[in-house]
This record gives sequence, structure tokens and C-alpha cells, in this order.
Amino acid sequence: MTAAEERQDWATKRFGLARYSVLALALGVICAAGSVSADACSIRVGWSPYAIYTFVDADGKLTGADIEILRAVAADIGCEVTFADLPWPRILREIEKGTLDATSSASHTEAREAFAHFSIPYRRAEMAVYVRRGEARNYRLDGLASISKTDFKLGVVKEYYYGSEFEELLKNPDFSAQIDPAVDNQTSIRKLVHGRVDGILAEDVGVILAEARTLGVGDFIERYPLYLPGDEFHMMFSRKSVSEDLVDSVNRSLEEMRLDGRLQDILGRFLK
Repeated sequence: MTAAEERQDWATKRFGLARYSVLALALGVICAAGSVSADACSIRVGWSPYAIYTFVDADGKLTGADIEILRAVAADIGCEVTFADLPWPRILREIEKGTLDATSSASHTEAREAFAHFSIPYRRAEMAVYVRRGEARNYRLDGLASISKTDFKLGVVKEYYYGSEFEELLKNPDFSAQIDPAVDNQTSIRKLVHGRVDGILAEDVGVILAEARTLGVGDFIERYPLYLPGDEFHMMFSRKSVSEDLVDSVNRSLEEMRLDGRLQDILGRFLK
């Protein structure tokens, strides 16, 4: 399968589903009807580069599927939005403290449940391992656990969630010794292309493919033939600064957008 066919196949599977990088909400008073007064609600969006979901385009405009979905949600509930560029680990810490209010494309985990509310899922991701093109045949991996028995160096992004199996495997020193963390996906891709890691773990195939194209190295990587379960992504809200009523309002907006087609229209617009 060519890279283009692989992307199209992935697109068909993902966006055939009806159902996060990154935003933060500074909230005001919630009206009885479940929306927020425009005078009372100002939405501060914290974001970090995440390919097709949060990025600055060639004209210098901040856009992406998550950005546009949140703009639509904010309009539905009567809020205004502003944006701030922040690293993903800092966004998580500030959501926990309540100094930022939310993030997009977030997995629902037990650890995050302690400090965050979650919206209904609004998209699903596909996870995979990528290696340098032509080198997949050099490795014999039948699962993530087998990495601990090899010298295969696996690149990941700090504080991304790659599923419960990966989290459990990290407790094994032999496995964790093979993990090479980076600050973002672009850094992981550069490490792969330049031979500093043998593969990279993609929590979202679409992001890795888009980031690789942006770096001009899309033809230098290929997907390793290993099945890994994907995850549903949510908007995640700080328990310290965001009320459950506001989350309910967001959920109603997301559901309306799903039913009237706006959600899929926005997602589809950024899938290329």
C-alpha cells in the first residue's frame, strides 16, 4: 500500500465514525438554559502544535480541527475565544491547578479523572509504530512487550497517553530503558529519520503523517505491521475552574454538531 493509499484507508476508517494539542477555557456565569452569557464567558485557548488539529497555517493563522470545533462550540454556548501557545506538559499541570481550564484531544484516564472532567468523545484515533522506510523487515516485534527483549529504541512524546498496556509496561525497567522521550512529535520524527531511534509510537496516525509531510520526510517513514488499539479523544476540563454545567453545555453542543453534520465537516476539512 502506498503512503497516499494508507492515509486514505486510515481516513475512511476514522472519519466513518460518527463521534486531542490544545485549548483552555476561562469561564463565567452559566445561564439557566445551559449556555453562557457572552459578557460573562471569555474562552482562553491554550494550544501546542498537533498537526491537523492545532497548527499555524501558511498565512500565519491558528487553525486545525480542534481549534475550529472549539470555535464552533464557543459560538454555540455564547463565549468569545483567545489563544495562547503552551507546551503540553505545562497545559496538563495548569489544568490540574485550575490556572487553565481545558484541553482537547485528551484521553480519559484514571489519573486525569482526579483533577478533570471529560466531555463526550468527539473523535477516535488510530495508534501505530512507524520506522524508517524499508526497515520494517529488520525487526521482529509481535507486540509492545517484545521491545523489552530487543535493542529497539522507541520514541515517544513526554506525557502523552499511549494506552493502559504501555503505561503498565513502563513499570518494567527493561522496557522503559528502550523508551526515548521527546518534547513533541516533530522531534520524535527527526530522531527517527536521523537514526537516533528505531521507531516512534504514534498515538494518532493522522498527526504523525501530517507532521512528517510538514517536515518533508513523509516518504522516509513507513508503518510497522503491528496492530495497536486506538483511543477515543475528549475535551478535558479542570475540576477547579470549570463547572459540570459548563461541561454539559459543551456536550450538548458537540452532540448537536454531530447530528447536524458540522462535526464531521470540520474534521473532514483537515484530513488530506
